[in-house]
Amino acid sequence: MRTSFDCAAEFYDRTRGPPSDAMRQLVTSLVNELKGYARVLDVGVGTGRFAQHFQNAGLETVGIDIAGKMLEKAVGKRVKNLLKSDACFLPFRDNAFEASVCIHLLHLITDWQEALREICRVTRDVMLSMIYTSENPVRQTYNRLLAEYGYKTQRLGKGEWELKDVVKPWKSVFACAFDNSADQLIAHLSRRAYSSQWHIPEEVNAKGICELKQQFSGKMFPAEVRVLVWRIDDLDCCNAYT
Repeated sequence: MRTSFDCAAEFYDRTRGPPSDAMRQLVTSLVNELKGYARVLDVGVGTGRFAQHFQNAGLETVGIDIAGKMLEKAVGKRVKNLLKSDACFLPFRDNAFEASVCIHLLHLITDWQEALREICRVTRDVMLSMIYTSENPVRQTYNRLLAEYGYKTQRLGKGEWELKDVVKPWKSVFACAFDNSADQLIAHLSRRAYSSQWHIPEEVNAKGICELKQQFSGKMFPAEVRVLVWRIDDLDCCNAYT
C-alpha cells in the first residue's frame, strides 16, 4: 500500500513546512549538502517544493511521485524532469544518481524497506532527508485524544525520523529553528490536512479539535529542523531495517 496525495494537491503547500524565512534556510541547507553531486533524485517530489529550488540552484534533479495531481502542481512551478512512478519500482539503472532526497515519504509506504532498497540501488553516494527534532505538543495531544476515542492516526511505514535510530546518519546538520503557531496547526488538523487523519470520522476529529483549542489556542512552541545525510553504503549494507 502507498498513500497518494492527489486529494491534497490543492492545499498541500499551504499546510506543510516551516514559515517562509525558515523554509529558505532549510532549502539553503539542503542545497549546500547536495553541492558536488551532479545528478539528484527527489523521491516523492510531490508539488516540487524542494526540487524547484534544487533546479534553480543548478542541480540536475529528477523527481518522481505516484500522485499525478501533485505532479501537475510541480509542472505549474516550472519544475522539470518529472515522472509518475512508484518509489518501490524506480525506472532507473543502478547508480543513475549520485544523491537522492527522501523527505516525509517512507511512512507512507507499507513496504518502505523495498523503497529504501530501490533508492540505494539507483543512488551512488548519499541520501538526504529533513526531520523535526523538537516535540510537537499539539500533535502529541491530538494523537492521545484519538486513542482515548478509540482511534489511532495511521502510518503505513517507518518515517525517516525513525530510520536515523536504526542506521546512524553520516551527518546531522542544523537547518533552521522557528516558533510554531498552535492555532495554525489546529486549523490544519481541523481540515484533516494530514494523511494520518484521513480515516478519522469528521465528528471524532471535530471533538478532538475542540479540546485542542481549549488547551492550546494562542500558544506558540519552538520547532527545530535538521538535515540528515546517510551514506548509501551504510544504508545498503545495514540489514537492521529489514
